[in-house]
Amino acid sequence: MYYTFDVGRFLVRPGRTLFGLFGRMKLDVSSLPILFSLLKDHNVMVDQILSSSVEGCEDELTVLAFLDLTDANIDMEKLLEEIGKTKIFKFFEPIKPVNDGFIVDTLSSPIVAGKNRAIIFRDLGYRQLLTEIRKLFGTGGEALLYHVGFNMGLGFAKLHRDVADKIGIKDPAKIYQQVSCVMFQWAGFGRKEVLELSTKQAIIHVYDSFECENGRPSVRPYSQLIRGLIAGTLAELFNGAFNVTEDLCIAKGDTFCRFKVISR
Repeated sequence: MYYTFDVGRFLVRPGRTLFGLFGRMKLDVSSLPILFSLLKDHNVMVDQILSSSVEGCEDELTVLAFLDLTDANIDMEKLLEEIGKTKIFKFFEPIKPVNDGFIVDTLSSPIVAGKNRAIIFRDLGYRQLLTEIRKLFGTGGEALLYHVGFNMGLGFAKLHRDVADKIGIKDPAKIYQQVSCVMFQWAGFGRKEVLELSTKQAIIHVYDSFECENGRPSVRPYSQLIRGLIAGTLAELFNGAFNVTEDLCIAKGDTFCRFKVISR
């Protein structure tokens, strides 16, 4: 079973009284229960809460929360004062709504994934990017997408190897299956299933490909970016060269995208 997860960091709630809280919390088993108990006492609803670790600070947690004070028995200023008294935050700042019923995280900049800068690129944006490159440059655009995907794969594989080194995985095949594949899903590209993998060949299924769902309907396999991504990742991990072809594709009505990999 798989579930959708919203990473939006914004809320649209017309008619509601919203405000946000951003801060560094002490990493302690009692910190979150103390915060939630305080919010419950004042009938404050938690609309969204996200947390992340703090690089180099194992005793801290970055917390972002969007709260709804519509039915609360306390105003924002008093609530902030009460939160301060708990001493669970090393520091915190309020986030005021941009307008009534609309609030956005305006304190996180830049956003990162681990140590690397990240961006949130919604489908209305990346679909245009993928589609217009093909429209403007034809087969040259498809070659460009493959080239970009290949070089993305080279870079991602280096990050995956760094993670693998920290958890004691050295075998390239295990790195690909236990790190690269799950990070592919984490990034929102789709879900990978490895049916076969060796230094000579591989068969990889991709479900819910973000690239190929954009190509429906098609009479032929659509993937270029992800095809290149697979080739580049395997090239870096195995220190070799691979030909990657797609024969099944959701763009042409198949249940999943199937990639066949042959070393060269």
